[in-house]
Amino acid sequence: MPRFFLYGLIAAGISLVFFFSWIPQPRLELTALLPDWLSRWADQDENMNLRTAIPLLFLGLVTGIWLVVTRQPLRSWGIAWLGLVGVVGLAEAGQLLQPLRHFDWGDIGWGAAGSAAGLLVEGSFGRLLVTHR
Repeated sequence: MPRFFLYGLIAAGISLVFFFSWIPQPRLELTALLPDWLSRWADQDENMNLRTAIPLLFLGLVTGIWLVVTRQPLRSWGIAWLGLVGVVGLAEAGQLLQPLRHFDWGDIGWGAAGSAAGLLVEGSFGRLLVTHR
């Protein structure tokens, strides 16, 4: 998988996190950008924090693929996780500038968990692939 493609996926994922975090209205169904079923699920009160973990899970997976492909040392995995937590922290901080949005530590926690899960899954899968070659 070309590195340029992975960089593009990571940049697109980070951009989407910022976009959906900084839209003025927290109700995603009002944006008409997502399928109805996904918007309804994301807008349920019990899923408000969990919905932050989903894009960070995918970002963790793609970042993990990049780390495996480029054969980064273990230290880089921790730095990558901190970077992804920084992305969700910045996204949450930006919500302080939106009158209908609010900063939520729960979103940061779920984002950190999602990115860790993505990195762990890809790290385990990537390690299996390397050992079976």
